[in-house]
Amino acid sequence: MKMLVAYSMVSTHVQTTRDYLEAAARYSGFETSFLHVTLAARMAPDVLEPYDVLFHNYCSRLIFDGFVSPGYLDAVRRFKGLKILAVQDEYDTTDKLKAAIRDLGFHVVLTCVPKSEVEKVYPAAEFPGVTFMSVLTGYVSDAFAAQAPKLVPLRQRSIPLGYRGRDIGPIYGRLGRDKFEIGLRMRQECADAKFACDIAMDEKSRIYGTAWLEFIGNCRAMLGTESGSNVFDFDGSIREKFQSLSTSLGRTPTYEEFEVFTAAKDREISMGQISPRVFECALMRTPMVLLRGRYSDAIEADVHYIPLEKDYSNARDVLRKLEDFDALEAMAERTYKHLVGSGRFGYRQFWTGLAEQLLQTRNDVRAVASTAAREASAVTEDVDRSHPLFEVVTAAPKTPDDYKRQAAAADQLDLGSVASASFNTLLRRLSRRRRLGIGLALKRALDAKKVGERQTASGRVLLLAWKVTPPQIKSRLEVTLGQIEYVQRQ
Repeated sequence: MKMLVAYSMVSTHVQTTRDYLEAAARYSGFETSFLHVTLAARMAPDVLEPYDVLFHNYCSRLIFDGFVSPGYLDAVRRFKGLKILAVQDEYDTTDKLKAAIRDLGFHVVLTCVPKSEVEKVYPAAEFPGVTFMSVLTGYVSDAFAAQAPKLVPLRQRSIPLGYRGRDIGPIYGRLGRDKFEIGLRMRQECADAKFACDIAMDEKSRIYGTAWLEFIGNCRAMLGTESGSNVFDFDGSIREKFQSLSTSLGRTPTYEEFEVFTAAKDREISMGQISPRVFECALMRTPMVLLRGRYSDAIEADVHYIPLEKDYSNARDVLRKLEDFDALEAMAERTYKHLVGSGRFGYRQFWTGLAEQLLQTRNDVRAVASTAAREASAVTEDVDRSHPLFEVVTAAPKTPDDYKRQAAAADQLDLGSVASASFNTLLRRLSRRRRLGIGLALKRALDAKKVGERQTASGRVLLLAWKVTPPQIKSRLEVTLGQIEYVQRQ
């Protein structure tokens, strides 16, 4: 079968996202291609027709107005094959996500909501015929493991305790607050105990790619928390209250000030997800100090991680445990064997199990037909295939640098179109004789510049205007100047 993976190239700088995408091609067993579908991407209206399966990845978020290409969305609605949606961060404007699932007709949704909580978020009565499968936010990547830097023995690592986090604001409740508070509290505990650490929660300190693995591999231990949020903002009202309170206060409200709006919701749904960071630490044999939690029931306190109580009452005891290298090495090896060595949490295992279920679902869904028997869609639209943002399927995901180049070319094209319209409007107001005079004056200025002759005042003005003229307009004017030169020579 042929599968198309829809994604956003601006997100592929995040290693876990790229691993998630590439694993589809590596382990699904399907003939897999990729298509960038966000940020004004243009594509042929029949781009999905050759495929049996569409896999819409979580980085192409459907809750943001205008983020995903309207042309792609139309193609999805027409698509007769099996439609799979992978979602994350489902607690943000969940109702918009739910509406998109119904509107686009997805058959399978890979959700990070634990199986026991799915009915609270996606009631079966609202989604007849849709299968919701609980999955993790990420898995162990064989490809990433192959690129991992050489392991440094724990006793030789220069950072006794490391962490990178950020303040994502009070709207995400306790789990969101934990990501920032653990850094603040443990950095102070380390300072008081004169225990060295490298803990930062600002954006400029964030680390990506293999440099992130190098950082983990240079830490004797790494801090961490559960991922996600228990606070589901179904209709966006929590964010509206946050914005309203921010306006009235004239600043961002603190977690404590905003807790009145999140406390009740924080107890309704239990996410408690394990994050890809836990797998990365296991890969690099780096012991973890984690706030005590559920972690998708994948790891166990005192067996796979050193538990830090949520009131930080045992913080000093945790720091003392980081001096016991034998115990740390044993824990790191135990966790590696459990999460990495066992293969249970790898992308290979994930896709092997998923592909089997997808094949069964494909056979069960009546709306799915084979490629050969699929009814042809009545597609009459056309699209400018020469436009810089026109997308075709690729063998691998593209990078943010690819998008920057395309966007720059598109901006230049748009600027040229605007300038061309303005230029043409101006010239239409001039007589033919005056237009010819301007052209001749510009040609004389350019010719003088070539041979180094002194420019007249009007010539300098024309050269300055020429310098800022968009390439598209220059090319048109050069044709005109060439015609003038030809006429002069006759």
